[in-house]
Amino acid sequence: MLKKILVLLVILFLSGVVFAQRKPDPNVGDTRLRRQGLMDGNLVRTIFINWGEIAHWPDSPSGEWPKGTGHQYVDGVALVVQARTIDEDGKVIYPMETQYREFVDRGPENQLWGWGPLPGYFNPKSTSPAISNNPLSWPNFWPDKADEGGWVNPNEIPNDFDDDGNGLVDDVVYWNGFFGKGVFNADLETYFVFDDDPDEEWNFYPDPADKSRRGLGLEVAARYFQWSQVLAEDVIFAVYFITNEGKVTYDSTYYCFYIDWGVGGTDDSSDDTGDYNTLLDIAWAWDGDGFGTPNNWYPVGVAGFAFLESPGIYDDGKDNDEDGLIDEDRLSKGPGDWLTTYPYGIDDPVQFEKYFKRAPRPHWSNDEDADWDGFTDVNGNGIWDPKEPLNDDVGKDGLGPYNFGYPGPDEGEGNGMPDPGEPDFDYLDKDEADQIGLTGFRIFPVHTYELWNEKQNWQVFKSAPPPHSQQVTANLGMFFSSGPFPLKAGDTQNYSMALLFGENAQDLVLTKNTIQQIYNADYRFAKPPEKPKLLAAVPGDHKVTLIWDSRAEQSWDPFLQKYDFEGYRIYRSTEPQFLESRIITDAYGRPTFGKPIAQFDLKDGIQGLHPIDVQGAHFDLGTDSGLRHYFIDTDVKNGQTYYYAIVSYDQGLVDTSATGELAGIPPSECTSKIDVDVAGNVTLDINTAVVTPGVPPAGTIEASVDGDIHRETIGTGPFEIEFVIPDSVKDGHEYAVEFGDTTILHDHGSPFYVVYDITGGQRIKLTDTIWIDETSRSPLIDGMVLNIANDQVEIDQERTGWIEGHTTYRWRVNLDKRFSGSNLNMNYPADYEILFSNTIIDTAENRLGYPPYLPCKFRITNLTENINAHFQFLEYYEKDSTLSPYYDWQNADSIESAMIWVDDPSPKNPYKMRTTWRFYFEADGTKEDNVPPQPGDRFLLATKKPFRSGDRITFKVNGKKYDPEKAKSDLDKIAVVPNPYVAAAAWEPKSPFRTGRGERRIYFINLPAECTIRIYTIRGYLVDTIEHHGTSVTGQEAWNLLSKDGQEIAYGVYIFHVEAPGIGEKVGKFAVIK
Repeated sequence: MLKKILVLLVILFLSGVVFAQRKPDPNVGDTRLRRQGLMDGNLVRTIFINWGEIAHWPDSPSGEWPKGTGHQYVDGVALVVQARTIDEDGKVIYPMETQYREFVDRGPENQLWGWGPLPGYFNPKSTSPAISNNPLSWPNFWPDKADEGGWVNPNEIPNDFDDDGNGLVDDVVYWNGFFGKGVFNADLETYFVFDDDPDEEWNFYPDPADKSRRGLGLEVAARYFQWSQVLAEDVIFAVYFITNEGKVTYDSTYYCFYIDWGVGGTDDSSDDTGDYNTLLDIAWAWDGDGFGTPNNWYPVGVAGFAFLESPGIYDDGKDNDEDGLIDEDRLSKGPGDWLTTYPYGIDDPVQFEKYFKRAPRPHWSNDEDADWDGFTDVNGNGIWDPKEPLNDDVGKDGLGPYNFGYPGPDEGEGNGMPDPGEPDFDYLDKDEADQIGLTGFRIFPVHTYELWNEKQNWQVFKSAPPPHSQQVTANLGMFFSSGPFPLKAGDTQNYSMALLFGENAQDLVLTKNTIQQIYNADYRFAKPPEKPKLLAAVPGDHKVTLIWDSRAEQSWDPFLQKYDFEGYRIYRSTEPQFLESRIITDAYGRPTFGKPIAQFDLKDGIQGLHPIDVQGAHFDLGTDSGLRHYFIDTDVKNGQTYYYAIVSYDQGLVDTSATGELAGIPPSECTSKIDVDVAGNVTLDINTAVVTPGVPPAGTIEASVDGDIHRETIGTGPFEIEFVIPDSVKDGHEYAVEFGDTTILHDHGSPFYVVYDITGGQRIKLTDTIWIDETSRSPLIDGMVLNIANDQVEIDQERTGWIEGHTTYRWRVNLDKRFSGSNLNMNYPADYEILFSNTIIDTAENRLGYPPYLPCKFRITNLTENINAHFQFLEYYEKDSTLSPYYDWQNADSIESAMIWVDDPSPKNPYKMRTTWRFYFEADGTKEDNVPPQPGDRFLLATKKPFRSGDRITFKVNGKKYDPEKAKSDLDKIAVVPNPYVAAAAWEPKSPFRTGRGERRIYFINLPAECTIRIYTIRGYLVDTIEHHGTSVTGQEAWNLLSKDGQEIAYGVYIFHVEAPGIGEKVGKFAVIK
């Protein structure tokens, strides 16, 4: 389990060396295919370009952290590859391939030389590279998966958008995930491919037989990853698979990253200071005065660059990465041989155990680091059977039975041998590469070295010292290089890095530790549940209703081999990044968790604060409240725009280390993403919404129950109807809720119900069987949700007591303690009435003693089932003249031990009976003149009862309606809010730019659905005309305080005139005050 903790604590990113001989794409790059995307899957938000460039000064957001603040830290990052070779004239040349926003090689017609994106890896109609959370950006065929049908989704017809006309984007392909077909391992991932064919600077051809191919013949498959888990939320990872698809082998090659820091904002990079921490192996930068631009925001945090993965040399006979393995590689050669003799092919077992913290073990020879785990053979039959854990043995596509979108078994799945495409093997295992590491580091003022100067940079890379501490204050640039190494024709070498951010140096240290764990775990990290899908977000009058599905509840954790979904959290904010919600801080005052406005979790005993903390902050797992799939937010203001996110979260992991210390990871939440561009256009994720509540249109009559709710039930639990989506309520329809249960005596367990539409004598089943626990909410049914609470059996104290007569005798009802240790006692769900008489009217049946039958002057009736109750009397009786025993309550000071029993036909009960309620009546010792029961007095024992088979509830509903006469009378309610408008209103949106105020806004409310609003000055000048075309849910219209000419209005008093054809007119006034 501890191994799984370490795996979960991190995600891995990339590994160092030779890939599984990646098959090059026959297409070539073209700089005109440039696409710009946005990575914002956690607290880091930055633009990127599909030729290997991250951030792009002066555009925003470039290295923004935290997301939504406008605080920027990075001006640009570029991938650089340089090699030594011989040109057609026999000269030694040093072509350098890169692409950046400035000072790069250009041709005689100013065309860009260097990297160019390949076609086919994004939707040509999209402005963004392919990104995992946006199917619109995906192509309809993945060129690098041509041998596998391009990973086309057979459930849809391939095309660009909506071919089947269902209003939804066709998922024409599976996502091309790092870990397999349709696998979303990271919370956000992008994938794109580019090459260096646009570089025509040199008289050199990487394939002598193909004079059309230029550059060095390099092709790069790039992936960027983000995880929203709290331990990794301040990081963006980048990994590049660089293939020499030419025919020339380069004996001396350098891979390099170039970074231009911009800590503090686009206009505040001249006072940055940078250094390299040799203990942490990260370069980092901070602002000189701690203030950023614009607006002198404070404090400016720190930014870091973590080098993760380098190329490797797999044929030099050396252990370059000091892991006890010599010349390991990730060339695809199949599983190899099963090694059973120590040291199992490990070159240096002592160094291996020191590096990996585990001893060598039997393994397949091409799983060189022995970390691939085959399926668990639970029944020991030597083959994989369904429901046995597959572990890493998921097959070529990377998908197992518990993955969403699992298409069924594929090649290699459950075969007991590692195959390409499976975790911990081949290109998905970083340790199957003999990495040379980071060999050179330079820190310098920007423009000291330019990216067009190949000869200068070759010397820089060649002579750059190993990483070392070196503080420089300037507009900072840095080079990170690995080399020289041979790049053979057809080989693929990996290169990866991570950008990280923190409040201060200490925060950066903690984040770097997480990055290292993620990398060590081959980019597999704590995976949150799937995102719930928000089905509806309905505005109302001072309320917003949210409805979502249950898909997240079937999320499988491949590391823990279990379903670990725990609950839902709902976040609300007036800005799209939910910074207002992120107010739970750690011990150092740093925002760590969000505070939800509502939370619903499983009733599974997992509740309260999670034991694993994040610097003193603990995740709240909930209160065992029970799940629901809708929420009505009533803490909202009309006219205010709200952003909502429904996130699912898991249970986290708690374990103990080998030394007995508490270990694990905190719970993970799924991501939620809302993008708002400068024009105000909003792009939503499947679990987010933007809603503005407001009053309904004039003339609206809301949905309601028509008449009474008719109950024909023994069950006593409350039943309520919530009109969640009033527009969907079907007018005049009648419904029946029919209950059932599976118990013989109806005393325990969970009953169930089914809902039918019985309008006009029909009987249409609307739901599957819904089981009830203490509370149950139905799924959405024609715009309604049924709330049903199931009572457990207990005495109803409010209804139990004397119902006829004037006796002062006290009563007690309980179970007989003498049978508490047996299976005889039970709380029976029925109401009983005791009628007292002066003659013998019933007979007790004493099944547990003598006499067996005892005539009595009272009778007990089971009112619920309308039968005489069986009862017995154990202690007090008289004898008549024939010495026959009988019970006479009139001669006793108390009435004791009348105990009811019920038949129990269960085959498990040998007695065929159960004992239940026992009655005690006695004089009240606090009263002098007690009045005993009299003939004709009646006592009622009332109970709360679960629903049972045969129970039925029916009701009829009125749908939401529009009444023209009511609309006329509602004209007087038309008003302007706020009135007066004094400088600003609370609901006004923030500016989409980094400075200035947002749009000013007032609202006309209680409007008819269709009307014209005219606004005049007090002198009668027409200022603006607004055509209101409302919806069925809102009768309000915003005005931005701009005239029809686009000018800001002056302060003063204004007249408005509302004209509604067929309804009437309304004239009013409002004031705008400075």
